[in-house]
Amino acid sequence: MPDIALIPATAADADRLAAMHTASWQHTYPGMLPDAFLREQAYPERLAAWRARMHDGADGPVEATLALVDGAAAGFACLLPEADPQFGIYLDNLHVLPAFHGQGLGKRLLAHCAQRVAQRWPGQPLFLYVLEANTQAREFYQRLGGEASEPFEDDFHGPGLRVMVRRVTWPDVAALARRLA
Repeated sequence: MPDIALIPATAADADRLAAMHTASWQHTYPGMLPDAFLREQAYPERLAAWRARMHDGADGPVEATLALVDGAAAGFACLLPEADPQFGIYLDNLHVLPAFHGQGLGKRLLAHCAQRVAQRWPGQPLFLYVLEANTQAREFYQRLGGEASEPFEDDFHGPGLRVMVRRVTWPDVAALARRLA
């Protein structure tokens, strides 16, 4: 049985977060996002974004969590509590590297985030955005009780990149945390 640890990410982890984020996108998003973006722009864009987020506080308060499997970085999640308060606490990222799929890490990271939200921001919903074309992720969130909005067009990272997304919300985060415990 692998040793799984969830630890707080720090500013020193910005480059590692960018690399994992890019690897996850490059595995998941072919056919959903332009190949040239994934191949040429995703890493430099994610690197700049994670450095700004973790070093400069560009997105306001950040609570990022690394998932380690036997000491190796395997995934991460990131909460942005002030990103869009009208919808609740924003789960901006939930990524598991392909080599670690099927080990329950996504569920563990979501459970951790739900517990953090229930403790630090009681009564606040948890929400995220998912690409409409990412049916695997949409089904995962639905199985875990997420309520999906109708699809709508939104800006994606990168100049002029527009995609169809859904907002997925868990209105009762304490119930989600209990469900995933």
